[in-house]
Amino acid sequence: MKHIVLAVFCLFSLASCSQNKSNTEFSITIKNQIDSLFSKFDNLKSPGYAIGISKNGKTLYKKGYGAANLDYNIPIKANSMFSIASVSKQFTAACIALLIIENKVSLETPVSKFIPELKKYPDTIRIKHLIYNTSGITDYPRLKRKSGASWITFNYFDIDECISTSLTEEKLQFKPGEKWDYCNVNFMLLTKIIEKISGQSFSEFSKTRLFEPLEMNNTLINDDITRIIKNRVTPYNFRTKEYLDGYNEYGIKLKKEGKYIQHPRNSPHYGGSGVVTTIDDLLKWSSNMTSKNFGGQEFYDLMHKTITFNHDRSNQAFGLYIGDFNGRKIVAWDGGDWGISSQLLRFPDEGVAIAVLSNLGSGEAFRKVNGIADILINEGILK
Repeated sequence: MKHIVLAVFCLFSLASCSQNKSNTEFSITIKNQIDSLFSKFDNLKSPGYAIGISKNGKTLYKKGYGAANLDYNIPIKANSMFSIASVSKQFTAACIALLIIENKVSLETPVSKFIPELKKYPDTIRIKHLIYNTSGITDYPRLKRKSGASWITFNYFDIDECISTSLTEEKLQFKPGEKWDYCNVNFMLLTKIIEKISGQSFSEFSKTRLFEPLEMNNTLINDDITRIIKNRVTPYNFRTKEYLDGYNEYGIKLKKEGKYIQHPRNSPHYGGSGVVTTIDDLLKWSSNMTSKNFGGQEFYDLMHKTITFNHDRSNQAFGLYIGDFNGRKIVAWDGGDWGISSQLLRFPDEGVAIAVLSNLGSGEAFRKVNGIADILINEGILK
């Protein structure tokens, strides 16, 4: 379904005012301006958003707007658990970074050392080609499932099926490093490498080696759809003709009555997605990128490392992209899926982080981040 965004990697342009004010306090005025961006969602009859803003490790503002679950009128809060779609990629890449620092693997290591099926390709795919989305592997949603079922997340599928489907292709799309091509299977393969090196499941490795040391105690890899996750939000899409037609394309016939479509996630795929977390934990992760308490400078540098290949996309790092916001350096990634919209953006030079998570598929979290950033510039929080 091409006209409904599933997973988006976007470099966006943010228009903002360059006027700086002397007031650097996070005042009621600033909070009211931010609240106004979410005013039509600030009720329990609508899905909504959780937001968080921090500077140099200090949380400036966090709030929830709308309902986490429309069946029971449960409000969204800062500790509500959201699937964050492709924002997950930086955490997969972070786990690989830890193994690189320990000299257990390198960016130049051939992936076939861990995934023998890749030996059939004449061109060597290396770890760096997976991390930087330049492997030439065809991503699974572009291919047909053996069962004939669609890849919509209403249907069950796991990363083993995704990987096997992609690797049934006898040829790569291009020689590794020649083109940039967004591919979730790249990051699924990284989880397999992590498991083979560590002897742990990816979910256990990420928990013990990454999330627990960072005290991200409400963050997990959702690799089991039957797991109970407290405070988890329910994803929704609008019940519009566009969405109804989109679901119909995937073989899901829905009624026209009602305002929202509830969209449970029945496919435990991860690596390229699969992280469930909270605003509070994302701010902890972002704050560490300022303090460098976990991992030190070496981890920070590796997470932000860019490489030049034989294509013009040179701003990608470890599940992150480096960009520009009205003359200010930004580090970000955003994600979208059925009933999910997310973005985590940092201004590394100013130590500012903005996280916006939504349980509405058309939530366009990145636009909300843009609006918050404009307010922070106008009020002098961002110089």
